[in-house]
Amino acid sequence: MGHCKVCGTPLAGRVDKQFCDDACRSGFHNQKNREEDSFLLKVNKVLKKNRKVLAQCSRYQQPVLIQKLLDEGFKPGYCTKVELISKRKGYLYFCYDYGYKTINKKQVEILHEGA
Repeated sequence: MGHCKVCGTPLAGRVDKQFCDDACRSGFHNQKNREEDSFLLKVNKVLKKNRKVLAQCSRYQQPVLIQKLLDEGFKPGYCTKVELISKRKGYLYFCYDYGYKTINKKQVEILHEGA
């Protein structure tokens, strides 16, 4: 018989058993996935912040200055979806249901997918 991968307790039962109980099994997998989950939580936090900034700034008169978004904490490299409008008109960048398209180097137009 083997020993538990977490606590070292001798195992009884199935030959391929790896953990002595559910707590050790969960602890092992939680530790294994912690680094990946941490990364995903950080990225999702940025995406949610970007969505919040877009939602708040969508109330302003269009177009919105890109600097206004940046001042509110917007991080342009993070989006959940990118759609090509056309080769001449560029792309729509979305953070969940709010998106934006660049008008020029200083301004964007904010869109709401549900509206």
